[in-house]
Amino acid sequence: MRCLAALLLLFAPSAAAVAAPDTQSGSAQPGDARPGTSQSAASQPGTSQTGTSQSCAAPPQFISARKSLGPLKTAIDAGGPVEILAIGSGSTTGANGEQPDNAFPYRMLDALRADVPHVKFNLTVQGGRGMSAEEMLPRVKARVRLVPTQLVLWQTGTVEAIHALRANRMREALREGLDAIGKAGGSLVLIDPQFTRALRANTDIEPYETELQQVGALPDAVLFHRYDLTRIWALQGQIDPERATKDARETVLARLNACLGQALARFVLSGAGSPRPDGGRPE
Repeated sequence: MRCLAALLLLFAPSAAAVAAPDTQSGSAQPGDARPGTSQSAASQPGTSQTGTSQSCAAPPQFISARKSLGPLKTAIDAGGPVEILAIGSGSTTGANGEQPDNAFPYRMLDALRADVPHVKFNLTVQGGRGMSAEEMLPRVKARVRLVPTQLVLWQTGTVEAIHALRANRMREALREGLDAIGKAGGSLVLIDPQFTRALRANTDIEPYETELQQVGALPDAVLFHRYDLTRIWALQGQIDPERATKDARETVLARLNACLGQALARFVLSGAGSPRPDGGRPE
């Protein structure tokens, strides 16, 4: 019960989260720092806060979309701009850490700009701690209606599992969102929960994973398996925020977000069929 209470506290809306704006934008030119952020070593993919290079090894199956993301490919082939919306709960918006700009969507943006420097990528981050897919749906529909968005990253399932919400309601919200995204000319990358031992021990994650997999199998959608990837990193002792000391936790979280950003960038670029700077193709 203590672990479940900790999870509820982690994902419950905080006063700061409610008061702060829930939309952030990264629309600087490639290579430029985003407004209000610094390009410290901690913010760079594959580095720690001490500047030491870190391994972000991910098995090939986690960085291959195995499905074409047509709108993203078209925008990249045209040189951009590529409009990306990332929406989710605390791990997506950065509400779970002391430095919101270290959240994995921003690290993905860094990796995309490094891998495809001739293309302009714009990132908008929305959502907030404790939000379910149903609560995010109006924001997704409003955003893609207002701004042509080639790629939507939708992280969900954690809040639903913690609160034991009906999994079919999540599926219905995601399918309605996918329909709006497709009509607006975009593709959807679903992102499932992040692995933690507390989440595994205190919730039944399987129904939500099943629904995410089913929606990810639909046209114009694909699922990025964050849960399985972060489970491998944690259980192999590569990146394990749960076991980090209090003093090291922010450093480990920064590394986790950097590595997730790298993996997600490679994943979406594989769906776009974009070459890497070394001349190879994304795995």
